[in-house]
Amino acid sequence: MTDRHESPFAPAHGAGPAAGHGHSRSEEDRIHTGKIVGVGVAALVVFFAASLATVSYFNVRVGERTPPPIPKEIGQSKIGMVEQQLFEIALRGENDRKARLERLGRYGWADREKGVAHMPIEKAMELAARGVRAPAPATGAPAPGGAL
Repeated sequence: MTDRHESPFAPAHGAGPAAGHGHSRSEEDRIHTGKIVGVGVAALVVFFAASLATVSYFNVRVGERTPPPIPKEIGQSKIGMVEQQLFEIALRGENDRKARLERLGRYGWADREKGVAHMPIEKAMELAARGVRAPAPATGAPAPGGAL
């Protein structure tokens, strides 16, 4: 028969000095590196297999699609209000500046019907510095030879 004072969890046979005194030995802390490395390797294999399957799937899907149509505006120098040329090859600004400088350096008509002419900017600045002014045209008649 069992004694009333014995614990139902006590070992049936006395094993060592701690038996029956309420003390038990704890398990040693051990890290099973083989299991950890195995789980890591398995995770990498699953990851690479899933990546390979995904890339293969997308390559098949891309191959099934037709290429999108190229818009007719591609290649034009201006689309809407946006300049589409590369800065290195855009010459519109340079050409405009060259034309304006050329116009400033020659004689010509500003408004032929009204008799208004223009002259080279250097000559106009020289005359302005000397105080020379263009004659006022007669009322109703254009100035002969244009204004200076």
